[in-house]
Amino acid sequence: MQTRPMIDLHCHILPGMDDGSPDVETSLAMLRRQAEQGIGAVCVTPHYYADQNSISTFCERRATALEKLRAALPDGNLPEMIPAAEVAFFSGISERGGLERLCIRDTKTLMLEMPFTEWNDFQIEEVSALVLDRGLHVVLVHPERFCGSKNNVWRLKELAELPVAFQVNAGTLIRWRTRKLGLKLLQETQYPLLGSDCHNLTTRPPNLAEGRGVVARKLGEAFLMKMDQSAAGLIGPAAEKVVP
Repeated sequence: MQTRPMIDLHCHILPGMDDGSPDVETSLAMLRRQAEQGIGAVCVTPHYYADQNSISTFCERRATALEKLRAALPDGNLPEMIPAAEVAFFSGISERGGLERLCIRDTKTLMLEMPFTEWNDFQIEEVSALVLDRGLHVVLVHPERFCGSKNNVWRLKELAELPVAFQVNAGTLIRWRTRKLGLKLLQETQYPLLGSDCHNLTTRPPNLAEGRGVVARKLGEAFLMKMDQSAAGLIGPAAEKVVP
């Protein structure tokens, strides 16, 4: 039985930041939907693309969107919003200064989206350098989306040997066609994580609770607790308000 608030590590609820929520009204509705599911904190993770914004410009835009949304929050128990980013991989990322500003607030946890192509040795070496040389806690978001080739499946197994977390989307577990793959990936990583990756209220709504239900049924409550512990550890100080 769930006895503590849940953490949604991946969502696009900041208004007007990316292809997620277009306005404050939609963002508030998404937050209410998350609260109804028992979610106590959400990592707001707008997309960061190095070729579109500098880190400073992105962080300024994120702060403005977050302030705008917080100003509209009604009284009541809505999830705490923790600034973060979904960082698209780019060449030279392991040497880029200032990446800590894109990490989950007050941590060294970087939510990383790999390229939607065949991965090569250089890209895997860059991820390894982020972990081993930069000391970042890398979370690969929705790895299930990259399993269309045998090469990337093999590369994911390489990355799983590092202290790299895999964050599977709840929707992957809810859909029976992709459920087996999602569960397999969760079991392959040392740090299994789940996120809603919600973008709106219709095609990609907040659905973390439903995805967690699949984990509980298929992998057991102990595995669900392991996921919660992984999430709490990667959020670090920011988790103290929601996870005892």
